[in-house]
Amino acid sequence: MRRVFLLSHVFSPLFENFSTSMNRNSILIIDDNKHIRTQINLVLKLEGYQTFMASNGTEGVQTAREIIPSLIICDIMMPELDGYGVLSMLRSNAITADIPFLFLSAKAEKQDIRQGMNLGADDYLWKPFSTEDLLKAIEARLDRYETTKRILSGKISALANVSFTRDKFLSLMTHDLKSAFTGVLGLAELLSVKHHGMAQEEFDETITLMNETAQSTYGLLDSFLEWSHLQIGGMNANPSKFDIQLTGQRTVSLLAASTRHKNIVVKNTIPEETFVWADTRMVEAILRNLLYNALKFTHRGGSITLVATDDEDDADNVRIAVRDTGIGISEDDIVRLLQPESEFTTLGTFGEKGTGLGVLFCRELAEKNHGVLSIHSEKGIGSTFSFTLPKPKN
Repeated sequence: MRRVFLLSHVFSPLFENFSTSMNRNSILIIDDNKHIRTQINLVLKLEGYQTFMASNGTEGVQTAREIIPSLIICDIMMPELDGYGVLSMLRSNAITADIPFLFLSAKAEKQDIRQGMNLGADDYLWKPFSTEDLLKAIEARLDRYETTKRILSGKISALANVSFTRDKFLSLMTHDLKSAFTGVLGLAELLSVKHHGMAQEEFDETITLMNETAQSTYGLLDSFLEWSHLQIGGMNANPSKFDIQLTGQRTVSLLAASTRHKNIVVKNTIPEETFVWADTRMVEAILRNLLYNALKFTHRGGSITLVATDDEDDADNVRIAVRDTGIGISEDDIVRLLQPESEFTTLGTFGEKGTGLGVLFCRELAEKNHGVLSIHSEKGIGSTFSFTLPKPKN
């Protein structure tokens, strides 16, 4: 039989079989009634709590600020500074603002409860009460506080990651969009200054190139917008059956200006009617980013090939690959490339800046479509970025 302790003048008839956990949480007891204060202190010590006592509200506030207890038990009716005053002072201080606060009171009027709750009280315990009532109330407040801390900690961690990724995203967006718009603005300036002296063939070629560059820039901007939606959880996959060969060809066409500028040959070798079950816009974004990265890191005169085959590991999947004859990536850099917290950065063959964020974006989009992104590369030889997509069921 476990012990049950009577707190005379305070507790009602006691309950047997109450638990004696060895929780070392610290509790501050604030009550001007010495007998009640010492009796509560005795019960809590025997329950394994570390306890502190204060005989009035002013002393209680000072003690709370010094020891920062896990929970405070406070009487309401006290001279000089009552329980409401204690709570108000503690809630106004950042250090003690979130300490769980349990009122002990013989007052049970609605306006009294409302006043305490408005000040931030966590619970009321009415006199007379049993040791079981007291211990259950304490345990409930501490459990809720720990749960709240875990949730907030997770949210803060998530926000920190979002903030970090957002900074990388803004860096990538600023650089790449500025580079893209430089091409558009340069062509526009050329037309503005020299259009009168241009031969028709030269004029037509410049207009075509300007259009292709504008389309490419728009595609890049669209990728950034899609990525931002993905990061805030507002981008869900809407799968349908479509021909990845046509999607690949459309994406290759958008990058025609860049491929022409670097004299790089891009081949789409995906067989016609290679169907997949995925979100069309997401797949286009993946291909656009992987092709754009391949263009960055492939030397003038190199080649990029778009390939699609049955996945060797799962016959129900198609593996789409972007292969280049570029500068390649070391094994260590591949690991860093796939870590969001990594400060990995490298320059393209024309000095283009790369942050690796586009690869992370592609991996997330592939995963949203039940796919997996893979990287195989050899320094000085080239790289293959591939991802899987499900085949249609029918």
